[in-house]
Amino acid sequence: MSPKKRKLSGIGRRELQAAYDSLLRLQRSLVYEEAEEEEGPARHGSDALLPHYLQPFTFSSMTMEDLTELKITYTGFIRLKPNFTERIEATTALGQNTLWSSANLYHQIHFLESRIPRANEVSARAWIDAFLFCASAMLPPDKCMVLNKEHVIPATTISPSNFYLTSTSFHDIKIKIKMPSSFFVTEAKLYNPSNHVAQAVSVMYACGKFLQQKVLRGALTNGYDWIFLLMTLNDDYNGASCMRSAQLSLGIQKPTEDELVIPRRSSDLIAGILSYWIENSFSDLGSDDWFTA
Repeated sequence: MSPKKRKLSGIGRRELQAAYDSLLRLQRSLVYEEAEEEEGPARHGSDALLPHYLQPFTFSSMTMEDLTELKITYTGFIRLKPNFTERIEATTALGQNTLWSSANLYHQIHFLESRIPRANEVSARAWIDAFLFCASAMLPPDKCMVLNKEHVIPATTISPSNFYLTSTSFHDIKIKIKMPSSFFVTEAKLYNPSNHVAQAVSVMYACGKFLQQKVLRGALTNGYDWIFLLMTLNDDYNGASCMRSAQLSLGIQKPTEDELVIPRRSSDLIAGILSYWIENSFSDLGSDDWFTA
């Protein structure tokens, strides 16, 4: 049996810090050889911070300030069209003879709400999956959706100037692929999704650059509340503009201990939007969209 090949790991934060400190020492020896050593706390160990352009980025740490440096601009809200009520009635008929019909989605949400506490992001995915299964049933017969619980892509430079992506595994990300022309991202966050828009936008930006797609649609959700995101990348894929919807909620209420009120229209609205957006996730807003800019 031939010996196993040793798996090489990428350069980590500590190695980058060591390389940077070596460059600083070399610079001092060449330029400031006769100068006294600068006063101030020494930079050493894993707690020393790299310069901004050497810092690795992860999706969970992204902020709105980081998006500005990535040349990603927020250009406003997309809004539901006034006729969305009539459209809900039309879409509930889609897939009505399948397992994941509108009626069965309603029963599933009622079951989940009464049986499974949303204590963490893993349990929240039960709600998210229910909506995605229903959205899949609404697709035309010649289209299908593949649900991938975790998607891994090669490392992607998210800006040619000074940012790079160190994590290639999209944990807590669901990738939707409709053979073979669309790509849809849903990120599960247990608490208020509005607090995680920057992270979701950075994921979409990395996906758009990797796929070389100018337009990408996505959703940020905890299963109850949904924010729909529309991104348009610049022509050179260096920067992008992004719009978002208002937060759409299921509006579940529990007036008494034994009473549970789940608005049927809210679940049908979200499932209908998901079905259309998954099918058209590489397209800009059109005349037949649920939203308008």
